[in-house]
Amino acid sequence: MFEKSVKQKLARGEVVWGAAPVLPHPLAIQLAIDSGADFLWIDTEHASFGMEALELTPAIIRSKGVMPMIRVSHLDQGLIKKALDVGAMAVMLPQIDNAAQAALAVRYAKYPPLGSRGVSPMWTFYNNVDWKDYLPAANDEIMVVAQVESVEALDQVEAIAATPGVDVVFAGPADLAASLGHIGDTAHPDVQKFLAEFPARVEKHGKAAGISVGGVEASYKAFQQGYRFINYGNVLWDGANGLKSNLAQLRERTKNA
Repeated sequence: MFEKSVKQKLARGEVVWGAAPVLPHPLAIQLAIDSGADFLWIDTEHASFGMEALELTPAIIRSKGVMPMIRVSHLDQGLIKKALDVGAMAVMLPQIDNAAQAALAVRYAKYPPLGSRGVSPMWTFYNNVDWKDYLPAANDEIMVVAQVESVEALDQVEAIAATPGVDVVFAGPADLAASLGHIGDTAHPDVQKFLAEFPARVEKHGKAAGISVGGVEASYKAFQQGYRFINYGNVLWDGANGLKSNLAQLRERTKNA
């Protein structure tokens, strides 16, 4: 019932690809699911909506055999619990600066005896899943994604990756650039040097390195660098770019017709 396909692929050293629906709307969700992504990234950190707006979104994603991942706004037990109870299979924590914070994230995401997550997963009612089936499997199913985004965290990557229960250590280029004094310049050599070295630092502790990039070439470069948990893009951005490109081609081909 709980296939954990993303976890299994990562354990085999394979790459998993993600996409973001951007909006918690059924049409956006279905388009993102149809993309063939392994996981869908629902962002409640920077988006204008909170957990209430998600409603059945994660449950729908689960029912299609795709892994729903929710990024909460900060390291908070209540937010993590809510994200998991509405159906997230992975919870993403921004601004994880050290191993102590990473351990807290794991504790909040896991049921006893591994953690302190309260018991009341509401998504199960929508998906006709019995608690006697889900609860024993939950700790093994849930993935914890720790995001590294600060100067403090630069030296703590290995310690964060070594934290039991952390599955993915995720680089955040935009905030890293800002923390290093190069805000808005993710192409700066200091940022690029860190990003190039990051996967090897994470992988030696048996964890997957993650990153979010845009475009095929940037995604393939990330893969070549050793990233295995890669968010490729989102429905609105890629859809708008595809529309723009296609319309430009049509205008060029028909202007002299």
